[in-house]
Amino acid sequence: MSIRSTSLFSRHVVRASTFVSLLALCTAAHAATVTLHNGDKISGTLKQMTDDTLVFESGVFGEIKIPFKEVSQLTTDDDVRVQLSDGTALKGQVVVREDDEIRVRSQPAEPAQTISRAQLAAINPPIIDESMKYSGRLDLGGAFNRGNSNDDKLNVNGELVARDIKNRYTLGWELNEASSADVTTTSNRRLLAKYDRFLNAKDYVFVSAKAENDKMADLELRTSLGTGYGRQFIETPQTKLSGELGLNYVKERYYVAPDESFPTLSLGVKYDRKFWDDKLVFFEYLSIDASLEDASDTLVRNRVGFRVPISKGLNLSTQFNLDYDNQPVPGKKKSDRAFIVSIGYGF
Repeated sequence: MSIRSTSLFSRHVVRASTFVSLLALCTAAHAATVTLHNGDKISGTLKQMTDDTLVFESGVFGEIKIPFKEVSQLTTDDDVRVQLSDGTALKGQVVVREDDEIRVRSQPAEPAQTISRAQLAAINPPIIDESMKYSGRLDLGGAFNRGNSNDDKLNVNGELVARDIKNRYTLGWELNEASSADVTTTSNRRLLAKYDRFLNAKDYVFVSAKAENDKMADLELRTSLGTGYGRQFIETPQTKLSGELGLNYVKERYYVAPDESFPTLSLGVKYDRKFWDDKLVFFEYLSIDASLEDASDTLVRNRVGFRVPISKGLNLSTQFNLDYDNQPVPGKKKSDRAFIVSIGYGF
């Protein structure tokens, strides 16, 4: 064989090899075949089927969405995840036939499991992380002066939240203490325990328990047990917004004034928003309790402020607190206001 013939033969071998490689690549990409009722047949990759819509990736047409009712036959070469309407999960190669039977074969040596189209809920549904996730924060602020001034201030507040798909557990706390010349000027503590049960992605019902002490307002202990409905309007890494409406039963025990107890209608709003690539966080937590026995007897609590991240997990907070009681005990003011600067840790 001449040198020229050898060269031509080599080029043909290279071309044939390249063609075989491309053919193999195309064949590998054709992991499923769909046949429509009108006879059209499409080969490609099955991505998923949810909400009775088949999402298919074709090398010719790109990503296409096909109503599942238009599919006459479907065959997958690879294993896919199958979810039935009763929640059962299967995995294997799928064959959909014209007689509306669907066969799922998990192992080549095992017989295929046969189901009806009515039982099929999804193919390759999104994987939902059902594990419990934890988040929280702890803010600490204070001042301690000795010398010509003798002042102490301590502010502590925080929150711990555990959340999975259906459940959310919240524990919140707040402590404010201050004295001047060894005379107490501020002394209050608050504790919140709350459970939310999600009915769907946004709606939930809740039960809550609160306890509060405020010496300067003559309040020895205020307890509140409540339940109600809430809606998580927005829940993204950047924005969280929820609103709640419920009923509480409040009991108040005072140091001097007569004790009281009454039911209330409660309204709550919780809002967090991150700005400028998470360099600034705005928050507002508002709760209103209106007595069902006396409409003019209203308790309002508002926490509004900003958090500025200063390093990983650490942040600087400025916060304005407003507590308003429309019917305080005799001799006490209706509102308490505080401006707090603190440093905190969040995760």
